[in-house]
Order: sequence, then structure tokens, then C-alpha cells
Amino acid sequence: MRKRSLAGEWQFRRRDGDEWRTGAVPGGVYTDLLNAGAIPDPLVEDNELDVQWVGKSDWTYRRTFSVDERLLDHDRLLLQCDGLDTVATVSINGREVGSSVNMHVGHEFDVSDALEPGENEIAVAFRSPVEYGQERAAEYPYEVPCIRYPVDQPGRPFVRKAQCHYGWDWGPCLPTMGIYRDISIVAYSEPRVRYTKTEQDHAGEGIDLTVRAGIDAPSAGTYELRVDVADAAVTESVDLDAGQQEIETTVAVDEGSVDLWWPNGYGDQPLYDLSVRVGDGRDAHEVTDRVGFREVDLVVEPDDVGTSFSFEVNGEPVYAKGANTIPTAPLYGDVTEERYEHLIRSAADANMNMLRVWGGGYYEKEAFYDLCDEYGLLVWQDFMFSCSLHPADDDFLDTVEDEVRYQVRRLANHPSLALWCANNENEEAAQNWFVEHDHHEDHLDDYRRLYEETVAPACREEDPSRTYWPGSPSSGPDELEPYVFETGDIHYWDVWHKGQPFEDYLTTNPRFVSEFGYQSFPSTDSLRTVLDEADFNPTSPMMEHHQRNPGGNTTILRRMADYFRFPFDFDDFVYLSQLLQAEAMSTAIEHWRRRKPTTMGALYWQLNDLWPVASWASVEYDGKWKAQQYAARRQFAPVLLSFHPSFEGRDGVDNAQAEDPEDVDWGDVTAQTLWVTNDETEPLSGEVGLAVHTFDGEVVHEETVAVDVDAHESAELATVDRADLPESVDPSEVMVRAAFEEDGDGETVPGSYPATAFFADYKRLALPETDLDVEVDGAAVTVAAETAALFVELDPGTMPGAFSDDFFHLAPGEERTLAFDAYDGRRDALVEAELEDELTVRHLRETY
Repeated sequence: MRKRSLAGEWQFRRRDGDEWRTGAVPGGVYTDLLNAGAIPDPLVEDNELDVQWVGKSDWTYRRTFSVDERLLDHDRLLLQCDGLDTVATVSINGREVGSSVNMHVGHEFDVSDALEPGENEIAVAFRSPVEYGQERAAEYPYEVPCIRYPVDQPGRPFVRKAQCHYGWDWGPCLPTMGIYRDISIVAYSEPRVRYTKTEQDHAGEGIDLTVRAGIDAPSAGTYELRVDVADAAVTESVDLDAGQQEIETTVAVDEGSVDLWWPNGYGDQPLYDLSVRVGDGRDAHEVTDRVGFREVDLVVEPDDVGTSFSFEVNGEPVYAKGANTIPTAPLYGDVTEERYEHLIRSAADANMNMLRVWGGGYYEKEAFYDLCDEYGLLVWQDFMFSCSLHPADDDFLDTVEDEVRYQVRRLANHPSLALWCANNENEEAAQNWFVEHDHHEDHLDDYRRLYEETVAPACREEDPSRTYWPGSPSSGPDELEPYVFETGDIHYWDVWHKGQPFEDYLTTNPRFVSEFGYQSFPSTDSLRTVLDEADFNPTSPMMEHHQRNPGGNTTILRRMADYFRFPFDFDDFVYLSQLLQAEAMSTAIEHWRRRKPTTMGALYWQLNDLWPVASWASVEYDGKWKAQQYAARRQFAPVLLSFHPSFEGRDGVDNAQAEDPEDVDWGDVTAQTLWVTNDETEPLSGEVGLAVHTFDGEVVHEETVAVDVDAHESAELATVDRADLPESVDPSEVMVRAAFEEDGDGETVPGSYPATAFFADYKRLALPETDLDVEVDGAAVTVAAETAALFVELDPGTMPGAFSDDFFHLAPGEERTLAFDAYDGRRDALVEAELEDELTVRHLRETY
């Protein structure tokens, strides 16, 4: 087989006759126009509004390339297009060879009649997705509604394109076009392996690995098939028909020759080469992939609460800890392996074990899933449908079926892939959002045709080894009711969208939460890349342009006033907004982890940003960790110490148990109850030191609590009552602190962090003014304080990497040493020099 890449320099122009400019493939029109100096950077200020014409225009890409006679002598001559975005017509030497209306499908077009020896010209003409979507909408017999956003373009339900390209409540509206993944000429005369899929059976003495290979044979015949994996191999003769077919063989793998693949925090992630070879001699075609040996199951079983929803890997229950991901950048030129590496490593370093690839973007590149395999991050993979209803005419369903089969075949070998999910919030759209529409019954019929009759059977046929889940949120395949706490997964947004206090999370009893979140502002380092400092005000027009959730900045301002004293410096405002986000997520995640095994997953919204913006992300667009990303490392620690507050309320009862949270008057915190949650596969024993300190260092209560909990257990340890404090001590002047005691070797329990609680909101605490002692030694920073210092931030500026902990509380007299992990691999001496120059340190008391 021969392959001739067509990637590299192309020419492009607006199809109405503009000049030809130089572009790049893979890539996209916004990136190319920006690099050509034809448009301003759409991420800066409100330039996005000035470039909306790009997505409303048609564009053509072209290049010339040479082929020789030997290539033309092959029986198959195909143009392989791994990604055309989106409505495209492909021509070679003026002859149309293929077309696409779906960016999520790879295509192979027969070009045998179009190619000529010597120089050839290829052209790809792209229709405006905005115009195309509106045309399809006008032709459909009734309206198909979707959620609209402050800056967006219409018609997205009718185009199989990344839905967030049309604008979202955290992203810009940049409906790009282009050849966004590889394109090449493929020539062969012998059988070719188009894809491989694997299925594992661990029930017997060893592991039976079933390998299904998609083969294209130009000529019928008997050929040799060989499969190698680990130390096992199978060779057999196979009879192939002319054309495309799928063949299957099973390899028996000795369990002693391989190690099991585990999620992050549960074990290692060994990967093994899988080689599939078809044909004879040097003309045989061989493809190599990587597999990991593991069993992944979604356990959905009736219990005394309702129906469970939990993942098991290799027979071990896994509490799903992680976040939702969105595309890493709006412009294809910025979607790099370096961004993937930083993002996936950041998730693993924060003790995450699962990422949900959200259904409003695109299926990520192979590099993303390879990194999830390597770092042990399970992938909840949505199909690319989000916050919308969709048509269900035959043409639309046909391309969706092609999409499902193509993507499942492409991704099914990854051991990290744990679940296929039909859509994001489209079940809720059908059942709740658009029920008053005149064509509601038609919409329900379309929904069934799309997901139940098209997506589901195609997915299950291509990959019977994994669970197909009918939507997120969803109660399961037997009932279309997406918002049930006792079964399935939920999205919980009452705190952000409905303005409930953070304590509202304590009233919820879900089985699995696949979305919830709270916003914060990105660092001023990030904002400086797109805004002038004159706009550094939460209500400035440019700052509001970089906030896509209507009323989002107002929500942050109001809630900040509830929990913190208001700052008068914008840097401090950004800092407090990030503390606010981290506190919201800590309240939710720690509560839901205490509820295990009833609740078995918390995936917050969202891990990453795709431009500098106020959003729910915990990692900024340029890679910097927000406070929540550091808090996630503590929230998702394998061994979690956490405090559950009790509240006096209007009736003197714990309002966390209130049946109607709308009527709760939370009142004062009357007690803090310490819990331990163990995600380890072994029992946990030890001692926890529990103390109440005044902020200036007086210890008013101290005890040692024995810990003896089973694997995967959560247990209550002790309660500190406000009423038991000495009369001379004001509750606003104390902190409750718990930490595992050091053992005889001076080691604390691995994977745990101290827990801290208070009897008053942060704005009501009588915090002392205190100076921090800071010392830099290589890549380590030691910080100490004589009196209590809350939310101590070590800010490394724009250095790529992360501290071992940050935004932490210091008890009176405490000293902590934090290591800076430079993600770019620079030596400690260089890290020290830059930290000496760039590091800034602050804590809560310094903001007022």
C-alpha cells in the first residue's frame, strides 16, 4: 500500500473571487485568515463580532500535487479525508469526486478516474454552514428548536458540525470551515486493514481478545491473517470477497503475560501493541494499535434507594472523579498535542479518573485518547449532539449512522473509553424545554428515530462491549425522564442558574452527577492577552463580552457579597471569584463523596476553556490552574477528610435534611461533623488529629480520633459543636482543623490533605492581619505564618506547571513546603530563578 499525504501548504480564497492566499492543511479558514493578516484576532476584545462574515461566506481550498505511473497502477486509488468541516465538495482536475455534509465522518472517495500522471489539482469547495443550516431549516416541515446564545448563528440543528462553533454560553461564535484533519491519496492492490476493534472476555482461565478487522479487498481470494498482541499470536487463512467486509478472530492471552490496566489512582496503565496483518509477503498490509487489558462495567441495578449508577473496573467499584471537557481551542491551528498533554496531565495530577467528552464539540484527535490511556483517565464519550432537537429525515439519519459507525470504529480500542452516551441534554430538551411547541409530538417522534432507531443500534452493533447510555442526564433506556435523583445521572444547576446558596448542594441525594458547576474569572495574566487593563472591571462592556452566560458576572458579584468581604482591587476580585468557585465545588463534591456508595460520581463543569473568558472552567485557556483545579486535587484525593456542617435554621433543625430547599433559612452553623471517605481498594486505619484553634494560635479543643474504615467506605468520625466552645471564644475567631497524624516514620496517610471548617461565613470571620514568610529553594517554596492565613495563593505568573498544593489554609504557626512541577521539564535552577522573579503570594485577609 502507498500513501501520499496532501497536508501542508494550500491556497484558499472566498468563493466570490477574492485573491488566493496561503493556508495550511490540516487547519481552518479563521486560522488561515488570521495568519494572513486578513482578519483581527477574533479572541481579542470584541473582534469576534467583526468576523461573523467569515462563517456566512463560501470558501475554496486548492493545491497541486504530482503522482507517478506506479501509483496509478494500483487497483484502488482513494482520497482519504479524515475531517472535512463541513459542507464540502471535492474535485480533482475539475472532476467532482465526493462530498460531505458531516465534519464527524471520515471519507474515502474513489479518484481512479480523476487522477492523471504528473501534476494534478485538488479543490475543496466549502459552503457556509450558517447559510446551509438555514436552508435546511426552511425546507423542513416544522421548526426544530434549540437553545440560543448571546452571540450565535442560527441553523445548527440541521448541520452535523461542532455545535459550539455557532456560539455557546462560554464560547465565541466562530463557525469555521476547512480541512481540519489529515488528507491523503491511498493506493493499494492487495487487501487493506481499514480499522480494528477489540472485545475482551476475562471470564475464563486467560483473556480472550476478540479482534474484528474491517478489510477492503480489491480482489476476492484466500489470504493470510495474523494478529499479534503481548506474547500471543494467531495466524489463519481467510477467504475474502471483493470489497469491504469485517472479519473476526480470537486471540487467547495468558493472564500471566499481561498486567491489567487501571484508572488513575487504582493501579498502573500498561499498554500492549496490537498488530493486525492481512495478505502475503511484502505486499501484506499491517496496522498497529495499542490496547489495555481491563473490564469496564456500568452497574445499573435496583437497590433500596432506586437504581444504582456506578462504574466497575476489573471488579473494583470506581468512584468517578473528574470533569467535563470542551474543545481545547476555537481555531484549529491552536488544537495541538501540547495542549492535550497539558490538559490531560492537569486532570490526572488533580486526582481525576474520568473525563466526559461533552457532546457539543467534536470527537477529539487520537492524541487525546492516547493520553487518557496513558494517564488512566476513563472517558465518558458523548455523541456530538447538545442542547437541541434535531431533524430526522432520511438524509440526516443516514449521515448520523455513518458518523456513529466511523467514530466507534476509530475509538473502540482505547482502554480508557468507558461509556458511549447519546447526547447532552437533548432528552431534557425533548421532555421539558420545548414541550409547549405546536409540534411537540413530531419532535418526540424525531427524537426516537434519531437516538433509539439510529444511534443506539449502530453503536451497539459496532461495540457490544461497552454500555450505551441514552443521554445525559437520563434515567435510563426504559423511561424518558431525565431529572430523577434516585436513578441514572443528573445535571444539577440550581446553585448557578437558580441562585441557590452553596449549602443547597447538601440537600441533594443523586446517584451520579455528570454536570454541575460555578463560574469564576480567569487570571489577569490570561485577561491581558485579550483585553486592555482599562477594561479590568466586571461590568465593563469588553469584560461582559468575555462572559457568555447572561447575568453571569452579576451572579458572581451577588454571591461574592454573600460569602466574602468585597474587594476594591480587580486582582483581588479575580482571586475571590476563584475562591468562590472552589468553595461551591468543594461543598458539592465533598457532600457527594460522603454519600458513597449511594452516589458514585461527580464530574464538574468544566475542566478547560477555549478562550480567555469568565466561565466554569478550572484550567484557563493558556493552561494556568485556577483555584478550583487545586481544590479538585483535594476534593478528589483518594482519602478525603471533610466536614459536614449542621445549621440551626428557623426551626432549630439541620436544614441539610430539609425536604423543600426553597424554604430553607440556613441560619448559623451549629456543628461541624468530620467524615473520612476511602476510595482505596484496601481498608484504612490510623489516627486523625482534630483541633479547634483561635486564629492567633490558642488551642481550645484537641482530640485524637481513631480511623478504621473498609475499602470504598465513607464514615462519620466526630462532631465539634459550637455550643461546646469556651464562653470566652467567639465562633468567628476559630478554625476547626483535622489531619491524619504522622506514623512512626513521620509519614502522613498517603493521598490525604488536612480539612478545615469554620462556624461563620468568610466575610464574618475576624481574621488577623499577618505576614507570610516565603522562601524559594530550587523548585520548592516554603511558606509560614504566625497566625492563621486562609486561601494562601502562590502565583507563579505565566510559568507552565503547577504547585503540589495552592489556595490552602495555614493554621497558626504552620509551615508548608510546596513543590512546583514545571510541565515544560525545565531544571530546578531555572525554576528557582523564575520563581524568584515572578512569584507573588497573598491570602484572604489581604483583600480588604
